[in-house]
Amino acid sequence: MSNSANPKEDQARLGVSIRHATKRYGLFTALDDVSLEVEPGEFLSILGPSGSGKTTCLGLLGGFVQPSSGQILLGTRDITFEPPHKRDIGIVFQNYALFPHMSVGANITFPLRARRLPKADWPAKLRAALEMVDLAGYEDRSVDALSGGQKQRVALARAMIFEPRLILMDEPLSALDKQLRESMQIELKQLHEKLSATIIYVTHDQREALTMSDRIAVMRAGRIVQLDTPERLHDHPADSFVAGFIGEATLLPVLPAGPDAVRLGEALLATARPVPAGARLFLAVQLEKLTVARPGDAPGGNTLSATLVHALYQGETYRLFVRLDSGEQISLRLPGNHAGRALLPGPGERLTLNLHPEDTIVVPESA
Repeated sequence: MSNSANPKEDQARLGVSIRHATKRYGLFTALDDVSLEVEPGEFLSILGPSGSGKTTCLGLLGGFVQPSSGQILLGTRDITFEPPHKRDIGIVFQNYALFPHMSVGANITFPLRARRLPKADWPAKLRAALEMVDLAGYEDRSVDALSGGQKQRVALARAMIFEPRLILMDEPLSALDKQLRESMQIELKQLHEKLSATIIYVTHDQREALTMSDRIAVMRAGRIVQLDTPERLHDHPADSFVAGFIGEATLLPVLPAGPDAVRLGEALLATARPVPAGARLFLAVQLEKLTVARPGDAPGGNTLSATLVHALYQGETYRLFVRLDSGEQISLRLPGNHAGRALLPGPGERLTLNLHPEDTIVVPESA
């Protein structure tokens, strides 16, 4: 907890604990003994495919879902069975949930009205909230006249205006186009740094989670399979599920060849980390980690021989699809600049790929 003398700052920086939470719907287990500690002021994303339990987990925190067993703590306060309106939690939904018949200002101040906070305080709080999301002067506008990004900012301002202890976000950017979504990711990250608020963010978008989060909880079949920083999650996946779900990777079966080496066909690949124990092992080939050796380059790290199948021009990069001598097809990227074009082979041409031992990621098969 913060040692600040400002009680509102302490309130806004409370951590959250989920302890052994299980949620069953008849014979179906949506959450299976989930425990999670969220630090005060942390931006934590819950990431997973559809049906993994991430939305159920957020529902427990918001009070919309009651656990079959387990406990939810906000700071030291047990909120397991508290109704949503008593939790002092700000929530931003996927569809914004704005009132179309209300102005921007009326939408944002709605939580103040619902909590019957002194009306004399509303104008100052509204101005501060609008400035926070760069919508100063928009209070009298109709919600219907706003763009998607502006509506998202209104939803954020409404979630923050009453200075909640925790802000929950349920895929709030999924309805935006790619360019606006990426812009809003940066804005949300900067806003979090400005607020120092505790934020829990649900998404199925791996890049979104990697961009914004302090830590990420990856869920599968109602369980958290890995909780880590974005860098460690990407570069040190716990198993084949995480390796295949995070980023762009191809999983190739390999055989152990010692404590720090594996064999892929005839190729012997050194690893910078110990080869994990497991009945089946996979090499997670992340396409951005492979490089094409230039003519005359001295051998460096692990090398793989391959044949180009075809190349796709994608603007900033070329995506190359190649077939390894061991028979598997993988892909990699070359920059779309002059240097990348100089390395671009023709279909059917042979090429040598380099993979540094630090980037040679070997994982066990997921349970």
